[in-house]
Amino acid sequence: MRQILTDGSFLIGAAIGSGSTAMAAQRGRADFLIALNAGRLRSMGVPSIACMLPVFDATTLTEKFAGEEVLPQTKLPVLLGVNVWEERLDVTQKAMSLQRAGFAGAVNFPSCMHYSHAMQHILARAGRGIEQEVAQLKAVQDVGLTAMFYCATRTQARLAADVGLDMVCLNLGWNVGGAQGHRQRETIEEVAVAVLEIGRLIKRISPKTRFLLEGGPIETADDLRRLLHLAPIDGYVGGSTFERMPLEVSVADQVDRFRHAGQRRDVLDDEGARLVAWGRPYGFVGHAKAHLNFLSRLKALSSAQGSVLLLAEPGLQTLSCLKALGSANGAVPSMVQIDVAGEDFPTRARSILFGSNDASLKRRPALEAGEGDLVVIFAPERLPAGTQRRLARAMRDGVFQTPGSRRPIPMARRVVLVSTASDPQAAGLDPSLTEVLRGWSIRVPPLRERMDDLLLLIQQMSIERFGEVIARDHFSADAMQVLTEHMWPGNETEIHALLGQLLDILGAAPTGQRIRRSDILPLLNSPEPMRDIGTEKDRIADALWRHGFNRGRTAQALGMSRKTLYNKIQKYGLTR
Repeated sequence: MRQILTDGSFLIGAAIGSGSTAMAAQRGRADFLIALNAGRLRSMGVPSIACMLPVFDATTLTEKFAGEEVLPQTKLPVLLGVNVWEERLDVTQKAMSLQRAGFAGAVNFPSCMHYSHAMQHILARAGRGIEQEVAQLKAVQDVGLTAMFYCATRTQARLAADVGLDMVCLNLGWNVGGAQGHRQRETIEEVAVAVLEIGRLIKRISPKTRFLLEGGPIETADDLRRLLHLAPIDGYVGGSTFERMPLEVSVADQVDRFRHAGQRRDVLDDEGARLVAWGRPYGFVGHAKAHLNFLSRLKALSSAQGSVLLLAEPGLQTLSCLKALGSANGAVPSMVQIDVAGEDFPTRARSILFGSNDASLKRRPALEAGEGDLVVIFAPERLPAGTQRRLARAMRDGVFQTPGSRRPIPMARRVVLVSTASDPQAAGLDPSLTEVLRGWSIRVPPLRERMDDLLLLIQQMSIERFGEVIARDHFSADAMQVLTEHMWPGNETEIHALLGQLLDILGAAPTGQRIRRSDILPLLNSPEPMRDIGTEKDRIADALWRHGFNRGRTAQALGMSRKTLYNKIQKYGLTR
């Protein structure tokens, strides 16, 4: 039976619940193993805290898996979790049974230290309290085995030190982190104060006793390293940090890799492949269903002659769309761009479009054929109503007149109106302009509707704009879950901002370390997801109520522009 090191080296113990974890811990060079009912429950997918509930007999559960799975699979010393709550307890006989079974020693687990102060007093009066746990471990030590005492307070630590137990492990509480971990209540710096005080007490009473830590805010090796700079300890015991959290990450990552490999085998049908090939020269990437439907519509409009209403939410890039509408080979077409939102006076747009009879403003009208392949008007809803009606007549007739002239002038080949609305009726255009564009609108699918293309967009954007590749292998599975569940209200602009910050994280991380969930969450500005409460009208009404009818906050929560929200409020009659 191998004994735990006594040469003063830093000890690493692994509190486990299965034979497979025992073998893995041995390969990781753990110094000893601890077989606990909490570990077994973790392996069943149950939070560790369930070890204190009457769901299984702790003694039967622990002895069975430790004897059948752990001892045969490892050469490491194994300490067994024992409790003092049995109906007939003989501490000496219990210690001798551990020796016969081949265990290296014992720990007091499950322990009444996890109960309230009042409950501990009740158990103590019944002879089943902390004092009896210390007596059991002293008996284990007396037969030549190793005893480790879990404690939570200074008083409990003193009891163990007074009888000279081999090891005292200060339990800092149930572990934070992972899918089932508790929320962090204390920082590393805060717990270091208690660690320093209790450690000094133990060493003053029993210098040979080894002082270890487990649980609490220690989630990673870096956390332990930070604590060691603040308080000296002799070792660390990992439960969830060695068994549950690594399993959550590694299994999730491995399954995700295989899923990703399977997705790479997906083959587009002939029509889908032709659409992807057609869109590539213009800069389009992806093969999500919504994206392919969009490309099919865009291809049809690009080969026709007529003005187009392009609907693109904030943050969506429109240059590729304009290339497709204005050229046949992916080149940037010659464009006259008018951003009505950026004009000091929207009325100026009229003279830019149709010309002016003012000699000081004399210029060639933007709508005149030959000026450019495209006339692009951003925020067309801000044009004066009269200008919108005049533009509608020009689109319908194919000619227009400059102020003060009756000579008809042929229209430019194509006018593209770019709006951030989600549909033509919500674009806020004059009815005459809406009517002439009927059947000539196209909506760019927002990122939330084409999540299958997210990684392709991330990879392309990181290469084009930063000169470095950020691909699937850079993300852990839980990080990918965050990315795919995010609503992306800022669309491609939001991806660009995120990538700039992720490059800094990757540059500072150790080689091979993936981007984690905890890295990404602080970088995303997630709007509230729309609750499934019925129709769009119901969702908007619910969001308005929850945000005190503040339109700015409501629009952000719903992932839409203020203008779109305003139009929908008017449409559904939601004014107060």
